[in-house]
Amino acid sequence: MIIVRLLFTTVLTISAIYAGLFVWNGIFHDPWTRDAHVRADIVEAAPRVSGEIVDIAVRNNMAVRKGDLILTVDQTDYQLALEQAKAARDEAEASLEIARQQSSRYDQLKQKGSISVAAVDIINADLATKSAEAAVKAADAALKVAQVNLDRTEMRSPVDGIVTNLAADTGDYATAGVAIVAMVDTNSFRIDAFFLETQLARIRTGDRARVRFMANGEVVQGHVSGIAAGIAYSEDTSTTLLQAPEPSFQWVRLAQRVPVEITLDARPVGIPLVNGATTTVIIEPSVVDDRTLWRKLMDRIDWWRGSTGGTAPPAPAATHRNRHGGSGATPGS
Repeated sequence: MIIVRLLFTTVLTISAIYAGLFVWNGIFHDPWTRDAHVRADIVEAAPRVSGEIVDIAVRNNMAVRKGDLILTVDQTDYQLALEQAKAARDEAEASLEIARQQSSRYDQLKQKGSISVAAVDIINADLATKSAEAAVKAADAALKVAQVNLDRTEMRSPVDGIVTNLAADTGDYATAGVAIVAMVDTNSFRIDAFFLETQLARIRTGDRARVRFMANGEVVQGHVSGIAAGIAYSEDTSTTLLQAPEPSFQWVRLAQRVPVEITLDARPVGIPLVNGATTTVIIEPSVVDDRTLWRKLMDRIDWWRGSTGGTAPPAPAATHRNRHGGSGATPGS
C-alpha cells in the first residue's frame, strides 16, 4: 500500500512539474506584452494669420479630408491690404512707364546730335528706369504677399484626420502660429508595444504580430516595423525628445522597456482606433527555437543566476530554424 502511495505521489509530482513546464513554455515561447497602446500623430493646426474667427466649418470629432476648410478668420483687413498692394503696383508701373519715356526721349535727342542733352542726363534717365523696374518687382512681391495672407484667412486641414477636443468658437481671436485645433492623423495609426530588453533577442523587424484590443478582445494582424534605437534614462541628459518608459521590476534588476512599433495590416472591425487605447501584442518570431523544453529551462535558470551576480556558465549554442526553411546556429537566449 505504501509503495502504491509513493508511486502515485511520484507520478502526480512529475505530472505537475511537466504541466508547469508546459504552461511556462507556452507563455514564454513567443515574446508578448500587455504594455502596448494605439498611437497616432496628433497635428496641432495653427492659423497662418491673426484675426477674429468669423466661421467654423467643423465640429468636434468630425472626420475631415486634407484641404477641407476648418475655420475662417476675418478677411476685412487682408482684403484692404490686397487693394492697397494692387494700387501700389499700378503706381509703380506708371512710374516705370514715365521713366522709360524719359530715357527714350534722351536717347533720340542724342542720336540727332542735340547739344542740349548731356551724357549725365542720359545716365540719370537709365538709372531712373532701372529704379522704376525694381520698384515694380517689389510691388509685385508685396501684392503676392497680400494675396497669400488673404488666402490664409481660410484655415484648411493639413491631413486626413479627426478633429479632437475642439475648443475654438466664433468670435475667438486667432493668433498666427498658435495652435488652435488638434487633429488625429487617421493615416498614422500604429501600435507602440513596450517589451522588456530581455525579450528583444527574439524580435526582428518584419516579424508578424497579433494585436488584441482590450476594448472588445478583437485580434488584428500586424508586423514589426521598427525597434527604438534609444530610450531616455535618468542618467542621460543629452535630450528630452526620447521616450522614457518606466522600468518594470524583474527579480533583482530593473529591466528597461523598449518601444517596438507595430504596423497594423488591417483595421479592427468592431471598434474605432483611438489614440492611447490599450492592447496586448504577441510577436511571432521569424526564427524557431529548437531547444528542448528542459534545455530552455536550464538556460533560463543560468541566465537568472547570472543576472543576480552568480557565476553561471554561458548558455550553450542553440539551433534556430527559420520559419521559411533553412537553419543556423545562434547563441541561446
